[in-house]
Amino acid sequence: MNRLFILPLIVLMYACATSKTEWANPIQKQGRLGSPLVEVTPFVFKERLYLLENNQRFWDVEGAKPGYFFHEDEVRIRDVETGELVTTALTNHAFGTALVWNDTVYVFAGNYGKDKPWRQITSITMTASGDLKNWTEPVTVFEASGNEYFFNTAVARGADGFALLYETNDPTWPPFTFRYVKSADLRNWEEIPGAVYGIDKYVGGPALYYEGDWYYTLYLDNISTGWVTRIARSKDLVSWEDAKPERPFVAFDTTHMDIPLLDPTIRENNASDVELCYFNGKSVLYFTGSDQSTAGDLQWATFDGTPKELFEYFFEDEDIKSESD
Repeated sequence: MNRLFILPLIVLMYACATSKTEWANPIQKQGRLGSPLVEVTPFVFKERLYLLENNQRFWDVEGAKPGYFFHEDEVRIRDVETGELVTTALTNHAFGTALVWNDTVYVFAGNYGKDKPWRQITSITMTASGDLKNWTEPVTVFEASGNEYFFNTAVARGADGFALLYETNDPTWPPFTFRYVKSADLRNWEEIPGAVYGIDKYVGGPALYYEGDWYYTLYLDNISTGWVTRIARSKDLVSWEDAKPERPFVAFDTTHMDIPLLDPTIRENNASDVELCYFNGKSVLYFTGSDQSTAGDLQWATFDGTPKELFEYFFEDEDIKSESD
């Protein structure tokens, strides 16, 4: 072969090999919504896309600080297409999340109760609706043990029932460690022995999904320059496998400033509280930016495929390895 052609051929072969193994995050950020909201849950109900919002009342009052007026905090639902607030499911609650099952929307949230300091939540409430207008009487479905408090929650339908994730400040582990409980009816929950995640590191801002025989947990990771969201998976909610460190699920953008309710010179160093659903042929994601202080910076993104396809993409090398073993 002519030597003049050998070097270009080698370069081409290397480029092809590299392209086959190169990994890129498939999530496409779509924009910022100019909102301080942090914990939101997108869901589809009767073929419409909705957003459950946890609104902290102090955001609406000029000069108010975090924790002010917290008994007026709301778990409410917005129609994404029209922008209309269609219902308030709960007041005096926080860290709410939504699950759609059998043509019913179930909302779970931490109850502030009475005469307790801000965010010292010791019970989780559930209410449900078949039309987003009329809600069942809120009932307590889970209570804290010992001296622990509850923070974020997430609920998913699994293979043989439901799973609920909650953040705890149980002194046995680091603050915000995730614990998982199970239920057959969404009302009566019991512990899963050994079902804990995050005992050896910082975690927070969780979401929980069940796709293709795997439970997936999205969680916040504290890195040296800020916070990114990562993904882990489990067959049984006890043994967990993390995606590779170089594959964050959603990362922040340090070039962005002008964050709601903050000094306009502060730069984003957070990408947290990612939640998603499948709508009109895409996975639709919402998450917040900001700097983990006063408020969030609500954003949205998409993936051209199902949540199952998206989650599997972060573990594709491990799945190929398992199939070849």
